Amino acid sequence: MSDAAHVGSFEHVVFNKPFKVTPKIEDWDTPDNYKGRKLPNEAQVGDKIKVWRVQTTESGWGSAVTRQYGFDDSPDAEIIAAGFNREKVHGAVAIGRHGNILQWGFRGSPSEMSRAGRNLYVNCIVYIAGFDGKLPLVHREGSHRDNVLRLASLITKVEDKSFFERTFSKDLMGK
Repeated sequence: MSDAAHVGSFEHVVFNKPFKVTPKIEDWDTPDNYKGRKLPNEAQVGDKIKVWRVQTTESGWGSAVTRQYGFDDSPDAEIIAAGFNREKVHGAVAIGRHGNILQWGFRGSPSEMSRAGRNLYVNCIVYIAGFDGKLPLVHREGSHRDNVLRLASLITKVEDKSFFERTFSKDLMGK
């Protein structure tokens, strides 16, 4: 399943104003791509994970806009919620902000959202309006340093080695 957010802190203003977001918490099986990882800054998770549905429909796609590596390294960026995703790692950003840009990782229209999801969506629009005219301070020049470790852990798992050409030199791949 996708179209859900991880249960995290509900203290951020977007969970409380102008509407109270009251999600229904569910225990889902932890996807295989979340398990057994030993990379820096990645949380270890058990066999079940607490999530809540932002959408009532299944889109077939994960609920994330980007990986979390380096996302909030800038003082004008924040991870608001992580999304349940079978392709990216645990903690991937479902809702984030860079300057005045709101990143929303869910695909459904408001009619396809849970009540909590609709309230969160409206609250996020109200929140991002407060950053009008505040362009992002930082622009991506390269990948976060943890990305190399994450990709190196995949070398024996990925069959198409061209996947790594943009990350590792030919000399390094040979080693």
